[in-house]
Amino acid sequence: MQKFNAVLVVAWPWFCAAALATDAVPVTSEPVIGEDTVQTVVDATVRTAPDAAAAVAFAVAAGTELTWVVDAKRDGFYRVIRQDKGPQGWIAAGDIKVVHEHPHGKTQDAKVCSASLSECPARGCAHDGTTEAKANGLKRTKPAGEVQATLSFEDFAQLQHEADEMVGQGPRDLSLEQRFALTELKVSSGMVSEGDLVRVIAYLAKGATGLHANMTGESVNCMLKGKSDNDFHIPAVKSADAKEIDGIVVEMIPQDRPTEWTIDALKEVQAKGAQVWIEGGLSYDKVHYVNADSNNPLKDEPNRMSLWEVHPITKFLVCRKDRCDPENEKDWSALSPK
Repeated sequence: MQKFNAVLVVAWPWFCAAALATDAVPVTSEPVIGEDTVQTVVDATVRTAPDAAAAVAFAVAAGTELTWVVDAKRDGFYRVIRQDKGPQGWIAAGDIKVVHEHPHGKTQDAKVCSASLSECPARGCAHDGTTEAKANGLKRTKPAGEVQATLSFEDFAQLQHEADEMVGQGPRDLSLEQRFALTELKVSSGMVSEGDLVRVIAYLAKGATGLHANMTGESVNCMLKGKSDNDFHIPAVKSADAKEIDGIVVEMIPQDRPTEWTIDALKEVQAKGAQVWIEGGLSYDKVHYVNADSNNPLKDEPNRMSLWEVHPITKFLVCRKDRCDPENEKDWSALSPK
């Protein structure tokens, strides 16, 4: 094991137990399915919107390769992001050339790789030693110990800014070195690291389709299609009237999920506009993109202002009164069907 890994093993046992177990198989290069790339042909300015008068997001030198974000283009601009750093932005078509574009449209469904959820390994459908295998293992690892912080939505926005500076957004899974970088990140109440047990007090966003079971199948759950075999994708927001695009995603995993945790029970909470208390592992979902621009939404990307999630959820409580004390768990009730 490299020296920096050995040092951090002591500081981060949660990550090491889940991810370093597969580290014996080095992965030096993995193809990224569906990554489109462009290259600048001049020194160029990337804007915050597809408009030459929009604010500057960042500047790039001629010859720089950028990821073309989900084939998005508008009004003579391409939506791009640096390959190791955020944020996203828009670059004039005349300033770039397309280096690689994969076919877009309906893709062939991935094959189920396990007969049942109970037989699905921690790596899911990923191959041993890959970054995807590590990511799948982490998605199913419940954090131990005490809650490290109660995070506000302002904290999640700040965490996204920090992640953009360190590792960027989609479409690659985090490398081992990138995961080690996501430690001791500053939030309003102190410091947190990926994998910490955290709490958030929130509401479930209304008026959209974000609350659902991921029944198309995911590698982490061996591509099984049943509701009981998949994560529950839950859009969490700051206030009862806030929109998904201003929130985050939290997820209930199917492994050992309480029987009372159902989509119907969650929809009842959503409809009533009840406040919720959520605890679980702090996780960075790098393979996706922030999708918080209502004027230029990204196709097939969850609406959210930060890729930081609470995943997996380990505790989910509901306020069934006019007001519940966010510091007093006894004020709150367990999630259960009506």
